Amino acid sequence: MEFFANKFNGKFLRNVLPDETVDVDFVRAAIAYGSDASTLIENCLSNRHRLDIWMRYDHTVPVAPHLLRKLLAGASSNIFCSLVPDVLHSKVIWWKGYGAYVGSANLTDRAWVTNIEFGVFLSEPELDESGGLEEIRLFFEQLENCDAALPLTLEIVEEQEQLQKLRQDRLHAIDSESKRHRSIETWGGPAEVASRKKAIEAGREKFIKEWAEGLTFLRALAEKAPKYRPRWMNEDVPAAWQADQFLHAYYYNEVVDGVRHPFEEFYLKNRSDPIGASDRALRWWSGLVEPPSHEDENCHVRAPIIREFLAKGRIKELALEEFVRVCQANHSTMDHVRRMRLDTLGVKEEADELARGAAFATWLWGKRNQQGESVVDLLQFVLDGGGSSDLPRRIFEATRSEGRRFPHFGINQVAEIAGWARPELAPPRNGRTSKGLRALGFDVRIY
Repeated sequence: MEFFANKFNGKFLRNVLPDETVDVDFVRAAIAYGSDASTLIENCLSNRHRLDIWMRYDHTVPVAPHLLRKLLAGASSNIFCSLVPDVLHSKVIWWKGYGAYVGSANLTDRAWVTNIEFGVFLSEPELDESGGLEEIRLFFEQLENCDAALPLTLEIVEEQEQLQKLRQDRLHAIDSESKRHRSIETWGGPAEVASRKKAIEAGREKFIKEWAEGLTFLRALAEKAPKYRPRWMNEDVPAAWQADQFLHAYYYNEVVDGVRHPFEEFYLKNRSDPIGASDRALRWWSGLVEPPSHEDENCHVRAPIIREFLAKGRIKELALEEFVRVCQANHSTMDHVRRMRLDTLGVKEEADELARGAAFATWLWGKRNQQGESVVDLLQFVLDGGGSSDLPRRIFEATRSEGRRFPHFGINQVAEIAGWARPELAPPRNGRTSKGLRALGFDVRIY
């Protein structure tokens, strides 16, 4: 946790902007007022991060028209702006995978440099441990589903330019006069207090719909994958695993560029023909004389461990030592463990990756969710609680519902485990899977 108060403590908000070495999945921001077209906007553009930003709309021109024009032009570079009339007053920025700023600073030069502001930046692990990650996710999902929010258009920009000129010409004309020139009716805010339950339900429906679309893409790749199986991969590897490891190799060897993860750039390039892009990538995959990034170990060693220990009818008998091996074999779990605080894991800095994975598994093993379930109960619910058509609902409930979710055990981890343990239900899917699909031009969401 780090506090930012500009000159009051010598820490300026601009210093929290991630550089190109930080792996950020996407950026979401809700900032009421703004005039600064640099800092956050330029940081997202230069690092090729997708930015979804919500800002305020009213007759007082809360967002400078030149900034609105910058945001409108940024749509071709994955910058998307929505406007919330009259009542938006938040100042929050979430860099997925990095952390979030919550404070008093609007998107202005003065707020980021000279004003007396106060805000806090929390890293992603700190957010996860405190429950703040779920709160921020819900907040932005509610904005996404807000009926009053409207996409930024050229007509709105031109209207705000006229309002700005009117106010300047009339020495800041009184509100009653400038109100007559706005095209959108005044909004008094939601009719009732926002319901967490409704927000979660809306998020579930969106997740299920998106999951079904993504699953269609993954299954199409799984149908093709055996025809492009590299010679070093065993013939008995399930097609669903082959498709996943094809995406693994493609993402880490064709998309990742040093410290940069430009999957959005690849998406813009390939979205007009994702089938052609995937066929070209599959031909590249089939010609590899050796696994470029441990795909053989993932398919021949790690995945079989998960499949064996989580076999149908065996989960209830799972021992701690076996759960440790499941966590150590699961890519997204180990990736998450690397980001966790050492004091949460209860290990020293010199502990190696396997030791940290074992510490995490032991820590999670001792937890109970609000319903009193263990992680074993949760896995049995996800894997054996119904058929394949109901799997996305079970994954969502296991990771997002207040009664069932566990800290530090999210959608990517559970969905990947499900694919390794039950490839007949669905291919493994984690954040890297989604990034690989998106890089090939498929319109999937990154979680």
